Amino acid sequence: MASAQKSPRGAFDIYHKHGSALRVNSEVFLQNELREAHYPSLVTWIGAEECDILGFAKAGHASARIDGGERMYTAIRRYQEPARSLDEPEGSVSDSILFAHWGLGWNGQTVPCYKFRWVDSAWQIREYYAIVTDEGLLQNDQASYADQLIKACGTWTRQLHDEVYVYEDGDWVKNKALYKAVSKASWQDVIINPVMKANLIKDVDSFFNAKSTYQQYNIPWKRGIILYGPPGCGKTISIKALMNSARKKNVANLYVKSFKASGCQSDQASIREIFNKARSIAPAMLIFEDLDSLITDELRSFFLNEVDGVEENDGLLIIGSTNHLDRIDTSITKRPSRFDRKYHFKAPSERERLLYCQYWQQKLSSDPAIDFPDEVCQAVATLTEGFTFAYLKEVFVHTLLIHVGGDDHSAVDDDDEAHDVGKRPHAELISGLSENSFLYKLCKQMDVLAEELRVDGRDGKEKEVVSDEAEVDSEARNGTEGRKGE
Repeated sequence: MASAQKSPRGAFDIYHKHGSALRVNSEVFLQNELREAHYPSLVTWIGAEECDILGFAKAGHASARIDGGERMYTAIRRYQEPARSLDEPEGSVSDSILFAHWGLGWNGQTVPCYKFRWVDSAWQIREYYAIVTDEGLLQNDQASYADQLIKACGTWTRQLHDEVYVYEDGDWVKNKALYKAVSKASWQDVIINPVMKANLIKDVDSFFNAKSTYQQYNIPWKRGIILYGPPGCGKTISIKALMNSARKKNVANLYVKSFKASGCQSDQASIREIFNKARSIAPAMLIFEDLDSLITDELRSFFLNEVDGVEENDGLLIIGSTNHLDRIDTSITKRPSRFDRKYHFKAPSERERLLYCQYWQQKLSSDPAIDFPDEVCQAVATLTEGFTFAYLKEVFVHTLLIHVGGDDHSAVDDDDEAHDVGKRPHAELISGLSENSFLYKLCKQMDVLAEELRVDGRDGKEKEVVSDEAEVDSEARNGTEGRKGE
């Protein structure tokens, strides 16, 4: 192609010279210089955040070959520490490109493509691609080839590729680590009231399957669901299972951590940005955990305007969770068409505790060193009244750590009456299992946690054991990958 043979008139020299001097408007300066360098070809500029051309090429949808060697490529090498060192002990190395010139191949044509990146006077990162289209690719003075490329690349950029959108620090970030955590979630691992679980699954599935029904009756295709109850009772793991189910239906997942942003951006602007993104990629599931702490009195009206204001929220299922439903204003919890379904995650009943013990019984069935008969399940379920699933999980996890460490019945002081199986309440339930060392270790951990529950009850506090309630936030905080603001 003719333009590919032209010299870009020292494009790097221009970029380098300008970057070493005072600047006023880099966009105008660089566009003008590049336009003159490639005249009469047309130069089309596009923001890298909305159209990641290099990522598009790396995914196999186009080709990108550096033109001009090292002189036409300037980058800063950066080391990315792993989201989880167990998975990627060495991390990864990549380039933060400041300037590059490629021959970009797409749809049977190859055109020059530039990338520019700099920090402006307000310390904001500016990043652009510039596509040069030859006269032969122009139609009616419009770069039809460039527009088609931008549409294809822009569509790919806004999609999720083994990622979850996480909103933090005033921007949307594509998060791979949270996606991995969500993709492992299964309803088989969610031990809650079976009827409530079935209804929750049905509510979500039927919503995303009922677009035509909503349209037929001229009803806005939107819903809101609140999951509430004390910490450690299954809200977060249920949300992760819902996200995994939605992912399999090509429904986008958007997880909101906070409205707070650095700089001058207000919380109201963050809320606006959150809903704009959700609307743009619907159908989507928009998740607000700890809803009571997010929606303050100052933000409530603005939030409600986004939920059911003049703009359409078709295809949006909004899920909020809270440990304290009473702290959320009734205009949110009881007003029709906002959050019209509420699910109460109570402390598990004895039946649910038994199901949870059986879940662990199945997980540990392959270890012959663990004696875990049905009677142990029933004994643990009976002796753990008032325990949440988080506490029950702690009982089993800590007991397994002791088991792996080689601790046993004989290693305990014989005078330690607090941990004497025969002297525990309901001794008749476990009298026939006095020789079961695994139950003995379980009882020791139940005693410790039961004492914590008693102390916290006297202090008027709710004890939060580290559990799945914290895992989503941890994954979202530590596993951020991908670009911001896409």
